[in-house]
Amino acid sequence: MGADDKKMMTDPFVEGFGKVYKGIVAVGVLCVLVVFPLYFRYYYFDILEAKYQFYYMVMIGMFAVCLLTAIAFLAVDFLEYKLAHTRAFGQAFSFKKLRAAMSPADWCLLLFLAVGVISTMQSRYVFEAFWGNEGRFTGLFLHLIYGVGFFLVSRLYRPKDWHMELFLLAAMAAMLFGITDYFQMDLLDFKKDISDYDRDTFMSTFGNINTYVTYVGIIFGCLSTLFVREKKVWKAALYYVSYLVAVTAMIMTNSDNAVLAMGMVFAFLPLAVFWKRQGIERYFLELAGFCACAWAVGQISTAMEGRVIPIYGFFGVVIHLKALLPAATACLCLGAGIHYMGKKEVGCPDGGLGKRYVLAWGIFLILCTAALLFVLYDANWGGNAARYGALSSYLHFSDEWGTYRGMIWRITLEAYGKQPLSHKLWGYGLDTFGLLVYPYQGETGRIMGQVFDSAHNEYLQYLVTIGPIGFLAYLGFLASAIGSLLKNAFDQDWCLAIVFGVGCYLAQAILTINLPIVTPIMWMLLAVGVARAKKGAD
Repeated sequence: MGADDKKMMTDPFVEGFGKVYKGIVAVGVLCVLVVFPLYFRYYYFDILEAKYQFYYMVMIGMFAVCLLTAIAFLAVDFLEYKLAHTRAFGQAFSFKKLRAAMSPADWCLLLFLAVGVISTMQSRYVFEAFWGNEGRFTGLFLHLIYGVGFFLVSRLYRPKDWHMELFLLAAMAAMLFGITDYFQMDLLDFKKDISDYDRDTFMSTFGNINTYVTYVGIIFGCLSTLFVREKKVWKAALYYVSYLVAVTAMIMTNSDNAVLAMGMVFAFLPLAVFWKRQGIERYFLELAGFCACAWAVGQISTAMEGRVIPIYGFFGVVIHLKALLPAATACLCLGAGIHYMGKKEVGCPDGGLGKRYVLAWGIFLILCTAALLFVLYDANWGGNAARYGALSSYLHFSDEWGTYRGMIWRITLEAYGKQPLSHKLWGYGLDTFGLLVYPYQGETGRIMGQVFDSAHNEYLQYLVTIGPIGFLAYLGFLASAIGSLLKNAFDQDWCLAIVFGVGCYLAQAILTINLPIVTPIMWMLLAVGVARAKKGAD
């Protein structure tokens, strides 16, 4: 920004309208991050439509008020200043300056939205691709709102730490409500008219457990980072208690998707925090907390059998492991020991340890990845799935893998492969997956008793609905936006927290559906994070 631009931005008239814009955007951000997660209308019966309508009405309302404010600015400037400020703005936002202000994330997002428009226009189902009414309402209309919202929030939002604290407070309410669902308390009569078949698969104010655990995963990623990085003891204690609530909530969802979020945090958080002693000791405290929560849920599950939702699958095994309590004790002692040794040392007042432990963990991750790849190869192409016992159901891919996700993915690729070149290049149209795989309804209905309108893999769904160019643009947008946050992660704790919160969403997206129940929170968090990276926070 040049000297003239700075002079204009500090002009009282411009500054006054700037505060109005920031206030408008702040209200929109708070509505999405604080109110939206708790909003419902007719309990679970219209939860998708209710959340979708709430989100787009809030965002369109924010856009409209910003536009009206711009018109008011123009009118006042015309009457009082003969358009002096408008002409100055025109010069400040020339094409050359706008192009210089565009980040790689911005360009990738524009390409992603442009491909979405092309994909919709060349689709056989233009109306359905625009509105997403044959799927989960994630058509072009919703994606345009995501995109415009990102540009607006990342540029006009003034980050406030108390906004994010309200975000976490709302999350605590949602997760505690989910925990009471595990105890089958149904405090708000959400499940009063739900069938017995579906009763245990719906939780909190989000509906399906896989959707709910995606949200909890975002909160888990944020809290895991904030606890490790927080310097104030009292605040770190609050974050740790909240982290334990998030872990408990994730286990009680009984969704195997949570493993991806937990794995992402426990695997990659050390790369960001092991350069300080505090990072190492608190990481072990987080491991201790996870083991203790899993043990406690196991005890509750046994003692209250028949009165709580039964836990099976991955967590059904984990919560009954005999090593949980010893492991929690060992991790707690390691964390305390590292803290005690740090107090004895002299010469490192900030607890800095250099990069040696980060590098050591990086090597450990590489070795683990290599081992995992070998096991996957051995189980799938080596014909040795049986040697892995109960884990073989997770390691060996087939149509039955992941509650028939393997079958859905196979059908998805088969249907995509049969499309003409234009649809392979630009996709079938956003959220038209159900129409794409319509010829397979007989097969899925016969084997699973249902039809599918989603690939149950966000990345695969984008590939077939907007083609490889749009898919790569989406990945480029995510990578660039996250990269900008990581550049500021050492100075701003919330930048790193949002990286891991969004990272947990993206990890679970391998198995979940892109829904306007949780996805708007991911987009808003990313926009808020980019705004923080640009401007800092108050």
